[in-house]
Amino acid sequence: MLNKNRLLKRFLAYVKIASHSGEEQAFAAQVTKDLKQLGLKPSQDKIGNIFVQIKGSVPGTHEILLNAHLDTVSPGKNIKPVVKKGAVFSNGKTILGADNKAGVAAIMEALCVLKENKLPHGDILVLFTIQEETGLLGSRQLDHRKIKARYGFVFDGGSPQLIHNAAPSQKNIEAWVHGKAAHAGVHPDKGISAIKVAAEAITRMNLGRIDRETTANIGIIQGGKATNIIPDKVYLKGEARSRTPHKLTKQLKHMVECLQAAAKKQKAKVKIKIETIYPAFHIPAADPILKIVTRAVNKLGLKEVVKASGGGSDANIFNQHGVKSLILGVGAHNLHGVKEKLVIKEFIQGTGLILELIKLCSKKP
Repeated sequence: MLNKNRLLKRFLAYVKIASHSGEEQAFAAQVTKDLKQLGLKPSQDKIGNIFVQIKGSVPGTHEILLNAHLDTVSPGKNIKPVVKKGAVFSNGKTILGADNKAGVAAIMEALCVLKENKLPHGDILVLFTIQEETGLLGSRQLDHRKIKARYGFVFDGGSPQLIHNAAPSQKNIEAWVHGKAAHAGVHPDKGISAIKVAAEAITRMNLGRIDRETTANIGIIQGGKATNIIPDKVYLKGEARSRTPHKLTKQLKHMVECLQAAAKKQKAKVKIKIETIYPAFHIPAADPILKIVTRAVNKLGLKEVVKASGGGSDANIFNQHGVKSLILGVGAHNLHGVKEKLVIKEFIQGTGLILELIKLCSKKP
């Protein structure tokens, strides 16, 4: 039933349409066009998420959610896909964009198969979100009253047998360090270097992998105007993640204390802001959704691998709003870099997984 050539051809076409986070319009327009060609009626909310409600032919079943995000990280313009050795790569100058155009293409192929073969199914909501890569902005801002699904299946990176049943919470930390400007050559002793304060604070911080479920990073630092001026202002931004709330709180407290101690030592001032980006989730092994996905993976002849994810996804937001959701793979690997690849065999299996899930969820409870 699955058209392998069409699936790959669609993916190769999709990755050539740039869709950096916040710049998904051209790709969204193509996906919308493709959905309409299937006789569907997609709509977009005010921020650009695409919704497609597909009425089922099997009464008495629960609606399911199929999700993939439209955006990519950079560098994702002028992508030239190369097919070799059973996989798709970029030419090494850009990302490939399999994260997450592989997920979008896989869902589109599954919808084609449903229509062509007139397969019976329950109600399906397809949701293609924007700006997932920049803090899950699309899913965080959508109207969750539109989602009536009982279960959600979020397709992203990884192999099709990989089931992410847990993911951490993320909180961002921003700091504004205020020192005192002075001439670096004439009166350096009269200045207070905000860069020096920030550097000392970061040096004191425990960053990277804190434990098996907690990480922390400072990713942005900005400041300084010229080499002959003691810098009076520095901005820095970082994050902490953990699947355990008290560990996340402890790590953020540590980072705040490092900033405050360094500022006090240098007689500078620091303003700190902490923002929750998304909450953690965990779906236990006995939950029906995990049993459904495990059965679907097994039907493909694969052995399921259930593990927690180190990153956030739209599944975090769906779970927060009461839609039990798992993160599933469709063959994309080495994400967020120029060595990203899509394993074609896994891509086909991942698309088959979507069809199996639709079949299993179309059976009356």
